[in-house]
Amino acid sequence: MKRSAVAIAAAIVVGMAPAAIAGSSLSGKYKTTIKGSTLFGGALNGTWVIKFTPGAYHVIDNGRAVVHGKDTIAGNVITLKDAAGPGACPAKGKYRFSLHGTHLTFKRISDSPSANCIGRILVLGHKFTKA
Repeated sequence: MKRSAVAIAAAIVVGMAPAAIAGSSLSGKYKTTIKGSTLFGGALNGTWVIKFTPGAYHVIDNGRAVVHGKDTIAGNVITLKDAAGPGACPAKGKYRFSLHGTHLTFKRISDSPSANCIGRILVLGHKFTKA
């Protein structure tokens, strides 16, 4: 009986570990460089940096703050809600993320294709590297 209780407790901890790891795994800075884009008159070209802190993010384009907001992470799904900035999108965006070593990618689950939000969709479509 005692062994069973230990095994069940271990299974619960192991089952919870991926969510805990995923929630904390995005802390830090990640960057990508976009070249050759003609969209928005080339405004997406440059070095993009996303800085994640627990529950929040800041996006910087070529050293200029573009947007900051709050995020929630459940497993490998992140929901972004921009709070302010010249590139802020009024809608929430939901993405599945994958972090392999130093490489971070996002796959859109849902996001608004409106003009205010398309920049987020396009930038998050690139591979990021831990800075």
